[in-house]
Amino acid sequence: MQIDCYGFEATSIHFQRRKLLPYIIKQSGDVHYICFSNAEIRPVHRITQIPETAETIIEWAYGRWENAENLIYRPINETLEVQRADRV
Repeated sequence: MQIDCYGFEATSIHFQRRKLLPYIIKQSGDVHYICFSNAEIRPVHRITQIPETAETIIEWAYGRWENAENLIYRPINETLEVQRADRV
């Protein structure tokens, strides 16, 4: 199944259309991690500020909040193919 950066499935009317408010935000140096639900596996956004270039990079991953620092991130506007939990 294909999901967007908030976890909405491609078949949802909210797919790439709805923005959610942050549920948890944590900071580590110049990096902020944000999640939008308390699900065990969830979308996690990473915002990296690069002071030297005054750039901000926004990416997202899908995984456990406890592992936010070690997830594999992709650009914020890319979707992701994941396996549905009920089909595992």
